[in-house]
Amino acid sequence: MANINLKSLNFGVNSFFSKVITDKEKILFLSFDYQNINIIVKIYKRTIMAFENVLRAIDDIKNGKMVVMVDDEDRENEGDLVFSAASSDMQKVNFAITHAKGVLCLAMDEANAKRLDLPLMVAKNTSSHETAFTVTIDAKDATTGVSAYERDMTIRLAAEASSKPEDFVRPGHIFPLIAKNGGVLVRTGHTEGSVDLCKLAGVSPMASICEIVKEDGTMARRDYLEEFCEKFGLNMISVSDLVEYRLSHESLIRVGEKSNVMIADCAATRHDITDHKGKIHSAYLFGEPKSKANVKFQKILADHELLSSPKYEELLKTIKFLSQNGGILIFLDSDNSNTSKDYGIGAQILNHFGVKDIELLSSNKNKEFVSLAGFGLNIVGYKEI
Repeated sequence: MANINLKSLNFGVNSFFSKVITDKEKILFLSFDYQNINIIVKIYKRTIMAFENVLRAIDDIKNGKMVVMVDDEDRENEGDLVFSAASSDMQKVNFAITHAKGVLCLAMDEANAKRLDLPLMVAKNTSSHETAFTVTIDAKDATTGVSAYERDMTIRLAAEASSKPEDFVRPGHIFPLIAKNGGVLVRTGHTEGSVDLCKLAGVSPMASICEIVKEDGTMARRDYLEEFCEKFGLNMISVSDLVEYRLSHESLIRVGEKSNVMIADCAATRHDITDHKGKIHSAYLFGEPKSKANVKFQKILADHELLSSPKYEELLKTIKFLSQNGGILIFLDSDNSNTSKDYGIGAQILNHFGVKDIELLSSNKNKEFVSLAGFGLNIVGYKEI
């Protein structure tokens, strides 16, 4: 098991409570807001648990062990057995086909797929989650390619940096999958999660993954997967754990040059920020950024949507408030409003400008705002404009 040092995470439940106890401003704000405290505690516990899960899984993969990876309940809601291709052996492969019982796949990044000259299985992918299967392969020296020994041979050969396309025959019995560039921050699938995990563990970005199927032939869900892990001494990690970990540990934004602009007749400094998906967000700074700042998050809307929004007048008042009192207005280009991943990008923008303590200009104390704490930011209060 990995040695988890929670102090290195820069936050925790105990440190949170010590801050509340010693900070009169927070006591006044939170003393009677029990629901908000419960949300914050849950967010802290969830974030700490997510980081612990990731660190354990990194340690397991680094040491050639297997883990179970689950995706979101609103996606496939399934669990895959995962181990690095570089650490593959006949015993792991046999365990996968005997106990997991799903399709044994080989997840890899685009660079390795190109190195092995693996074209997509079909030109038009119509699967519900656009799983990027390539043509199947076997090691050239395999006989039937079906046995655990020969499937392991194929997996380990593919993981060797010196292996070439001509070392394999097609079709075969191993199903390669190509992870999207950007990993779980672009697509929250087992393919991307397993490749990301290998990268974090410092091993070749290629993983064997196999869906876990119950004895009755149905797909394993959370309860069964927990029993499976306990039975075989395996650690579990979720794709959402990896998303949270990567958002907190990687810089995913590129901040452009500043320009002096007018917005709603107020002077501001504008920065356009490009994220890892190529989306462009904008930050308007009113005055020099400070470690404690008034902050407003606003979803980017088309002009007609913004003008017809009941919150349009509120936005104008907010801009005037920021012009008079200083702060930052961040426009987020979001597919889905109010998601923790969007606010993760917002948190990285604030970190870039040196903001640590936030006076949030919002009457909405939702859990996604509270999740900003996971990125080293403190919400010291809310202001309704």
